[in-house]
Amino acid sequence: MSPRRALRLLALAAALVLPLSAAAPAAPPVEDPPVHHPDLAPLEAGVAEQLAAGRRRLSDLLAGGAAPPAALADAYGELGMLYHAYSLAEPAEACYANAARLAPADPRWEHYLGALLQEAGRLDEAAAAYQRALARAPGDVAALLHLGEIRRRQGRPDEAAAVLRQALAADPASPAAKALLGQTSLDRRDFRAAADLLEAALAQVPAADRLHYLLAQAYRGLGDGRRAAEHLARAGQVGVRPADPLLDALAALRTGERVPLARGKTAFQAGRFAEAAQQFRLALAARPASVEARIDLAACLVQLGDTAGAAAQLRAALALDPANATAHLDLGTLLAAAAPSDEARAHLAAAVEALPRDAAARRAYAHLLRESGRLEAALGEYARAVELDPADDVARLEEAETLVRLGRYRPAWERLEDGVRSLPASGLLAHGLARLLAACPDPALRDGARARDLAATVWAARPTPEHAETLALAEAELGHCAEAARWERAAIDALDSAPADRQAPLRARLAGYERGAPCRPTALTSGPP
Repeated sequence: MSPRRALRLLALAAALVLPLSAAAPAAPPVEDPPVHHPDLAPLEAGVAEQLAAGRRRLSDLLAGGAAPPAALADAYGELGMLYHAYSLAEPAEACYANAARLAPADPRWEHYLGALLQEAGRLDEAAAAYQRALARAPGDVAALLHLGEIRRRQGRPDEAAAVLRQALAADPASPAAKALLGQTSLDRRDFRAAADLLEAALAQVPAADRLHYLLAQAYRGLGDGRRAAEHLARAGQVGVRPADPLLDALAALRTGERVPLARGKTAFQAGRFAEAAQQFRLALAARPASVEARIDLAACLVQLGDTAGAAAQLRAALALDPANATAHLDLGTLLAAAAPSDEARAHLAAAVEALPRDAAARRAYAHLLRESGRLEAALGEYARAVELDPADDVARLEEAETLVRLGRYRPAWERLEDGVRSLPASGLLAHGLARLLAACPDPALRDGARARDLAATVWAARPTPEHAETLALAEAELGHCAEAARWERAAIDALDSAPADRQAPLRARLAGYERGAPCRPTALTSGPP
């Protein structure tokens, strides 16, 4: 056979084979990574139905075997969004990864994957996902803001600043870009830029009272104590949330108790407690067995002054989940605030047992023991709380105050000195140490000059009646009776509308200062009033 004839036969064979190949059923698509779908039985009926519908759509496309990759990507991605909306992170991650693989030009699925990983604290992986999303959509301001925030949290402020400048260039009106870039400027100790950016963001979003705290830091860095004190006095918990239409779409997917729960938490953080309580009641109407909604509603009722209602909600939460540590902690703390009791002690002990490494639970239990007169037991719990969270200045201060109650003044002084060295920015500890140095029952531990320096620093950061009174004590310890009287009058003037029993000890000390030397303060037996 000639070579030419052989080539013609091969060409004919190929022509016959190709149609047969095309007519064969397509191989089922490969799922990589595999999605491990969770059991829907424990979920609310509406939520379970919603997730089941998303699963059916995906399984139908997979079973057909001929769905285009874009359709499969959408089915995976939309199911991932549903899982993500209900905090089912593992299957959501697998769905997003499959969607991104099937639609490599679509930035949405990498963006959602980045958000999911960021929520889980997997910052390196989250940054990589956002970078892939930005490679597909370079001008996505939301992705730039999230990436900048991640770089800040990773302790890489220069990289954060570069990314956030891109976001601000893309959207010069973005208050979130200004706020994050201002915070990054603080990290880089560029206090002037930080103040300008944060002031601009606050002007756009006056309700974002957390910016006041950052501005206080910026002005303190600039040496402007007056502005720092003004902003610190107005600091709150509400920040500036980056606008992100993709993540907003997740919230729109939620049904049942989840939507009012999310809305209630947002309102609570903004200080709108009546609105938050209404949302938590709606969540309970959707699911009366929701322990989370009852605990959150109790927190709102405390803020609204309804402590009896709050206790009732917490007891109902414990009836549904007797081992719930948060409910035990909140109920124990609430009851202890009214008066030490066996019931309060039982709930706080249960919280500590369930959360042995929770410093806040230890501190609450220690406080109850102290107020019950069990000072030695309280000291042990305070020591454990400080060991678990060395930054807990409240636990450090209360431990020192307990030592003062036991007459152990030198150990109290040592604890406060250690606290001030470890937490130099803590006004609480600086004030407690100033108070002890000015009026310690052990005269050998008094140091009026150091007490005045500490008290003056605290006063400059936050001018309150308590801080003025401590300045008066320090001046009196130094024998400066006229200065002591001036500061005591400032404290009394600021307490003009306070009850008479609150003003009485201050007026008695003022009379002593006004009589002149000697005006050394009598011993105090506790920390700040």
